[in-house]
Amino acid sequence: MTSKRTASYSVEEDILLCHVYLDVSQNPIIGINQSGDQFWGRVKTEYEKSSVACIQERPKRSLQTRMSTILTACSKLRGCINQIENKNRSGASQEDILSIYWINCICYIFIYVLNFLS
Repeated sequence: MTSKRTASYSVEEDILLCHVYLDVSQNPIIGINQSGDQFWGRVKTEYEKSSVACIQERPKRSLQTRMSTILTACSKLRGCINQIENKNRSGASQEDILSIYWINCICYIFIYVLNFLS
């Protein structure tokens, strides 16, 4: 079986996917009473309603894989933030803590962008 690889996701598609994922996962009417297949079916349906998604059709499996990659990167960033917050040195001002936080965030964002551009 041969499969044709689709084009890389754009930043706009990533943002759209994140919004749709949150909307579907936080839907109070459907809630957690849905299977994984139903959940991703709803994500795909909502994703396809956007004009951004009309540029490139994305299979459900592609959306799942991309969201998994984004969630992994977010988890790493959250871990970085936790480490910085836990390093609250005695005598450090709020400005010192924030400057360390932003330097690390910029590094992680840079690494994230490099990984997805290649």
